[in-house]
Amino acid sequence: MCFYYAVVKTSAKELVKNGIIKEEQLSLFSDQQFVKGFDFPLMPVISSDKPEDIQMFRWGFVPPHIRSDKKAKEFLNRYNTLNARSETIFESRLFNEVIHKQRCLVLCSGFFEWRHKNPGKKNSEKYPFYVSLKDDGMFVFGGLWEKFTDQSTGEIIHTYAIVTTPANELMEIVHNNKKRMPLIIEPEKALNWLGTDLSENEIKSYFKPFDSSKLKATPIKKINPRLQYKNDPGITVYYHYEELGSLLNNYPEYFEQSVDFRKGNSPTLF
Repeated sequence: MCFYYAVVKTSAKELVKNGIIKEEQLSLFSDQQFVKGFDFPLMPVISSDKPEDIQMFRWGFVPPHIRSDKKAKEFLNRYNTLNARSETIFESRLFNEVIHKQRCLVLCSGFFEWRHKNPGKKNSEKYPFYVSLKDDGMFVFGGLWEKFTDQSTGEIIHTYAIVTTPANELMEIVHNNKKRMPLIIEPEKALNWLGTDLSENEIKSYFKPFDSSKLKATPIKKINPRLQYKNDPGITVYYHYEELGSLLNNYPEYFEQSVDFRKGNSPTLF
């Protein structure tokens, strides 16, 4: 699953190097520290129909038969189309056509996920983590896009869903309830994802968990997803949970900790 992510203009050198974006295009959108999918926000996307441009698409896939923005919001409140499962995407009535030609890249700098103290229990205590590349650079999710026309205004509205895969080793530890993760595409392969002539097998070759060794997960202070944090840079700062100490120590290659905690001193609390 991926319902919350960040798009902050940290280093974009790998995206620029591989021709995904141009440095000057970063001015086309603003930083957002905490993006909530259930707000159905407009977010920066690169689509197969205009691979040279950064466009603002609405997060939450809406099928083309919808005829008004009001009906679109009703659809989104009834069905969760923020994500599209890679395992069933070719059989899905909602996604089986667009997966062939209408793919997109979703700009991102990290995403949020929760670890459950007791997986499977409804009221289990949860600990939030911020997952990003080890070098803190920007990257891209693989997604699908569609458009519908509001008949009352003539406005064409583009929407998207983020493709998800089974979790990699790191995300199995972090997202230990559902064990899912967003499809992260290597920058050198990202533009090919937009190609409209890929075969089904070529598309399926992308559906694999991202390499855990290239990611890090930072425990952060507990947050309420109902609140607004999009302009709060402190949301991704390390926070120490005593009960997670052994977990973090067992996987030092994955988990970001404070310098004090790594040295065995009293951790800095934020």
